Amino acid sequence: MRLKVTYDSVTRTMSVRIGIMLIAAGFALILACVAGTLQFSTFEVAGHSGIRSLAGLSVFGCMIAALGSFE
Repeated sequence: MRLKVTYDSVTRTMSVRIGIMLIAAGFALILACVAGTLQFSTFEVAGHSGIRSLAGLSVFGCMIAALGSFE
């Protein structure tokens, strides 16, 4: 099974690509925090821990990509 990121509709294509970029950004930020480059406390929002906010970014990316690739 190949990863399909190009569709007939520009909206679908962009939503899949943006979703994948959000997943990658969340993963990269978590790795940067684990490596000590950034601190999780930087990403605290509304009383939620930084790891939860970064995980939410990745989950949001998953949802956007899934909705864009829905047939």
